[in-house]
Amino acid sequence: MPLHTRYFSFDDVTPDQGWALLEWCQAHGGAEFTIDGLVVGRESHRMRAFFQDLQPEAMPPAPRRRLSAAPGTDITREVELWQLTHQTVECLRQTLPMGFVTTTYQEGLWLEDLTVYRDGDFLMRVLTHESAGVLRITELELGELRAMGFPDKDSVAWIGF
Repeated sequence: MPLHTRYFSFDDVTPDQGWALLEWCQAHGGAEFTIDGLVVGRESHRMRAFFQDLQPEAMPPAPRRRLSAAPGTDITREVELWQLTHQTVECLRQTLPMGFVTTTYQEGLWLEDLTVYRDGDFLMRVLTHESAGVLRITELELGELRAMGFPDKDSVAWIGF
């Protein structure tokens, strides 16, 4: 089945809708994820603890497509990966009480750009600094998300695929 590209804006998505989307991704073949931890100065105890909590679900790093890249670098690059499981979703929920569809950061814990992969290709990608995300889904899956009340869009500023 062909995949459709749909977008979402943080302005339209509640934290609960974000978590429902993540669980929907898991139920629809999203088996692995990556998330960026940004460190300014020295890595905080909270950042170390978060990635330590994910460690039991770590997978070998692998090349995966991203939505952004530094000038002169490839859009596909090796990333750290973790299995998307009940435990890792719960770890994300505990660590990000305001959800992952926000640009509000906690002191010592700057996490952004959650990306869920299905069969090595991205299913859902958040581009935190653009306050938006993108989905690569089938027509049937789009219907399911809309039936759940998930607010998709044809486009958002600054993100293309």
